[in-house]
Amino acid sequence: MASNTAKQMGSYHHGNLKQALIEAYLTLLQSESADKISLRKLAGYVGVAPTAAYNHFRDKNELIVAVKTRCLIHFADYLEKSVKKMTEPRLRIRNLGKAYFQYSVDQPQYFSILFTTEVEDKYITDDLINAAMRAEAALREAVIDLLKDNELPVSKYNEGLGAFACWSLAHGITTLASVRINRAACAMDRWPREFMLENPNMVRDVFDSMSEVLVEGILARARKNPD
Repeated sequence: MASNTAKQMGSYHHGNLKQALIEAYLTLLQSESADKISLRKLAGYVGVAPTAAYNHFRDKNELIVAVKTRCLIHFADYLEKSVKKMTEPRLRIRNLGKAYFQYSVDQPQYFSILFTTEVEDKYITDDLINAAMRAEAALREAVIDLLKDNELPVSKYNEGLGAFACWSLAHGITTLASVRINRAACAMDRWPREFMLENPNMVRDVFDSMSEVLVEGILARARKNPD
């Protein structure tokens, strides 16, 4: 297995060995736990000496930061694509929520890395911060346009609260669905059937309804907090 991978990745030269190590980590993570994947093991997997891997990452923590940065960029690309060419802010907020949920379904490995992999403060890089802010930016820009369309002030508080609320709603629905708490509530007839999120139509209906509640809440709070 390692020799085949080495042949596939053997065309890299210097700079893109770093990318090959990141790809190898993501591949191995599909079958092994993170604590069992070392830089030495990754080096063997791609067919280079351990010293070559350590030339790019001083330790595993630096590798994890690079992997998380890669996943954040992929996530941001996914979100941005979901609202490409959409101008109406309410529609963008709704579709960003659905895209957030769908990403957890389409890319469970990347999604898990984003929200379960912790990074110590001393290892945080500008690239990691910028990648994280790209994902947030799509939500914040939709909120800014929503406020402007309703002739409400675009203050740091109002746009920050709106973006945080959008993110919280999307992540909350996604998390509830991942642990199936939503299904228990629906099975007991406490929640509507569509909250089961069993198919695309249910997902659409839930985000249509929830985003309407969210938008009205953002606007109501902005009216009370003009500054």
